Amino acid sequence: MIEFKEVGFSYSDVTVLQHVNFRIDDGDFVGILGPNGGGKSTFLKLALGLLKPTVGSIEMKERRISYISQVTSISDASFPATVREVVSFGLVGVKTRMSQKEKKNQIDSVLEKLGLKELEHRLVNELSGGQMQRVKIAKAIVSKPSLLVLDEPDAGMDEESHHSLVHLIQDLHQEKVSILFVSHHPHDLEKADRIYFIEDGKMLTYEEELERGHHHASL
Repeated sequence: MIEFKEVGFSYSDVTVLQHVNFRIDDGDFVGILGPNGGGKSTFLKLALGLLKPTVGSIEMKERRISYISQVTSISDASFPATVREVVSFGLVGVKTRMSQKEKKNQIDSVLEKLGLKELEHRLVNELSGGQMQRVKIAKAIVSKPSLLVLDEPDAGMDEESHHSLVHLIQDLHQEKVSILFVSHHPHDLEKADRIYFIEDGKMLTYEEELERGHHHASL
């Protein structure tokens, strides 16, 4: 689905990533760990096609990708939309022949799955950070994407919501959704097929990181 071959990226004369080799295929669950400033954000922008590599190449098959950032706020505090309306926006522009009834059922299913059914008529500017993050996830998955990219999506969530999110991601993987999950919590990635660490602009496998003696990385 996405493959990096000896990818490097620099801003002017500052090298952010170097010699990155990475691949995620259909149905894979891949986890990414690493410190802030290590290059994770740049890696994601490259994977999403928002940046072009300075060196190396990235091959990407045409797939439907949904992206969830760690930012929980909405740009307009007075945004006059309900939870249900925001989730339904996830189906706008999606090439599908779903009937209105099928769309309604799909939205209902996602709202139920994320525990949002009781909030469906509430305005999103009345939600907590954790609730808003669940709405963003519902909007992202309602179109049944081929690849779900999550950038530390648990920001603003309490412990219970965080655990629910991790179980949801694991369930989506069981449904053959490809997952690229950036997290600060190694235990979130227990079910991942592969785990990588991005530190100082270099991508290491989980095994390579452990060999360096970084025991904090253990799952």
